[in-house]
This record gives sequence, structure tokens and C-alpha cells, in this order.
Amino acid sequence: MVRDNPGVLALTVLIASLALADSVNPMTIVAAVYLAATEDPHPRLLGFVLGVFAVYLTGGLLMVLGPGTVLRGIASGSHGLTVHIASVVIGGVIVMLTGVMWRQRRQLAPPRLPARMRTGGRSGMVLGALMTLVDLPTAFPYFAAIGAIVGGDAALAPQIGLLVMFNVLYVLPLLAVLITHVVLGDRAEPPLTRLREMIDRFAPQALIILTLAVGAALIARGLSGLLRS
Repeated sequence: MVRDNPGVLALTVLIASLALADSVNPMTIVAAVYLAATEDPHPRLLGFVLGVFAVYLTGGLLMVLGPGTVLRGIASGSHGLTVHIASVVIGGVIVMLTGVMWRQRRQLAPPRLPARMRTGGRSGMVLGALMTLVDLPTAFPYFAAIGAIVGGDAALAPQIGLLVMFNVLYVLPLLAVLITHVVLGDRAEPPLTRLREMIDRFAPQALIILTLAVGAALIARGLSGLLRS
């Protein structure tokens, strides 16, 4: 039981926190808002959500089942110290990266697309998959979550469960856009437009803060492991 294992509970809370932070992805949310402005948007929005979920989960599974098996062996062996040091170093690099991001924050804003657009025959699922493939190499919170998952004591099946939980939480804002449009119909356009404007305004700052938090979390996790060693 999770409640009988504080370590599993703490890991679950950490993964959920990283997932909710990572879900504030300006690119995917803005794309979902724009898809909501197309004709007959519901199939495209649903396809978009499924495309994002499938690619993000597949990428995570490949890391957990591939390099993750090596990391699990290192973490459980005599070289656990190396993992803690690497966590501190990677976290430090990410923190320094936020300085570069701050200087280039104007380039981090989501692209301004037309207020309404037509996708024609383009599938929302393909769009979501392609956007996620492009975005995956910079998914620092996801990498931090995967590192925490493979570095824990859980068996493979619970690890995959945590990964699935991360991805479900990651697409929650996209599902919220879809549900809002399903419930409100054309009345959803004003609130979604306000959401788009807010993202256009605050996305760079939010992304920088998120990246800084991820770097700090990795440093704290590494230092905690070093102190216990």
C-alpha cells in the first residue's frame, strides 16, 4: 500500500508535482486553443491530446526501459555516489541555462497565429505528435521525473504506472480546453481567447521559473543523496 510506504508516497507526490508543472506547456496549450477555433474542433482536439500523450509516453517508456535499466543498476550498486553527483551537476547546468533563457525570453514566447485557422486534412493527432517530438529534448521536468522514477526502489510495473500518471496529468490542460469547448460550444471562445492572451504574455516567465525549479530540485535531490552516503 502506498500509505504504508512513505518513500513511495513521497515519490508519487514528486512525480505528480513535476507533471503538473510540466503541463503548463505554452506551445501545446496554445496549439489546443487554436485548434478549438477551427471548424468541428472536437475530433481534432481529441486527436491532438492523443498524439501528445502517445509520443510523450512512448519517449518516457524508451528511457525507462532503455537507459533506465542501466541507471537502476548504478543507483542500486556501489556507484550510487556517481548518480548523486550527476544530479547536482545536471541541476547546476539547468540553473545556469535559466540565465540564457532570461536573456532570450522574447524568443521563448509562443508564435502568434491567426485568431482562427483551418487545418484542412491535417490530423490533430499528427500535429500533437510532431509538436511533442520537437519539444521532447527540452522536457527537463520529464527527465527529472524519469530520473526520480528509475532511481527509486519501486519495481518495473509501479515505475510504468508512475510514468502513465505523469502523462495523464501532463495532458490535463489540453483535456480542459476540449471539455470547455464541449460544454460551452461557441461560448468557449471568449475564455479561451483570454487564456491564449495570458499565455502569450506570461509563458516565457513561467517557463524560466519552471526550469529553475527543476534545476533546484535536482540539486537538492543530489545533495540529499550525498549527505546520506
